[in-house]
Amino acid sequence: MAVKLKSSRGRPSRPADTRQRILDAAISSLIRQGSAATTTVTVQQRAGVSRGALLHHFPTHSELLAATIEELVRRNEIAVHKALAGLLDNPDPVERATRALADALAQPAYLAELELWAVARTDPQLRAALRTAERRARRDLDRVVHELFAPLRDRPAYAVVVMLSSEFVRGFALASVLRSDPVRRAQLLESWIWAVRILLDQTSTPSMPHSGATHDD
Repeated sequence: MAVKLKSSRGRPSRPADTRQRILDAAISSLIRQGSAATTTVTVQQRAGVSRGALLHHFPTHSELLAATIEELVRRNEIAVHKALAGLLDNPDPVERATRALADALAQPAYLAELELWAVARTDPQLRAALRTAERRARRDLDRVVHELFAPLRDRPAYAVVVMLSSEFVRGFALASVLRSDPVRRAQLLESWIWAVRILLDQTSTPSMPHSGATHDD
């Protein structure tokens, strides 16, 4: 007979509660200490669960890390809405959307997600697990990005702007790990906003890959 874990109030923990506690511990470790320090032992200790409970929900380290993607994307979505709320007084839809996206994806949760991508380069098992997780979760972030740029939807270059802006802020966030110069950051962001305005003035655009193609390859 399986032994049920006890909650802090003495009641048996439901499997869903245990799973969420493990995920919360893994995400906290990823954000604060990085992927190298987020071992199964560390997560088990942070979550306060047995080894058997952790392995029941996440049989491998790769599956554990991949499972954090959905929650990281959810936190990134919250960050986007929060960043946008702080820019609602800005009447310029180009600047408002671009700055909100750049500010949101400079947060620790997004950097933790990017770190997992980097680790997956040399970890085939993690790469396979991440591809599956990203394919599901990315739809949510793509939806949020489209919501940000919705006022520009009638422009011919809308799809190009959304795709390139997403790629730009990804590199922008990664560069911030080594370069924390706020002046340079402001200049780069201004330059991209300038480039977006030029793109939006175009009456024709190159062919586009279908949404999410960069994440499924």
